[in-house]
Amino acid sequence: MKSITSRAINAALRAAGLGVEIVNNRDGYSYFLDRDGNQVGESVYICYLNQQTISEWVQHARFAIKQGGVA
Repeated sequence: MKSITSRAINAALRAAGLGVEIVNNRDGYSYFLDRDGNQVGESVYICYLNQQTISEWVQHARFAIKQGGVA
């Protein structure tokens, strides 16, 4: 299985036009940040980025945007 990186996820988020990027912390949480660096929505608790597909990360971002109200 090919490793999924934050770079690949962020490229997919940009391609989807979502206006957020993912930041993965070593504590097992990942966060979506808007263009100003503010957290959007809830954090995602997953130890490894490749525990989900890129499309699942995009779905998480869409949900976070609905929670956080990013324009």
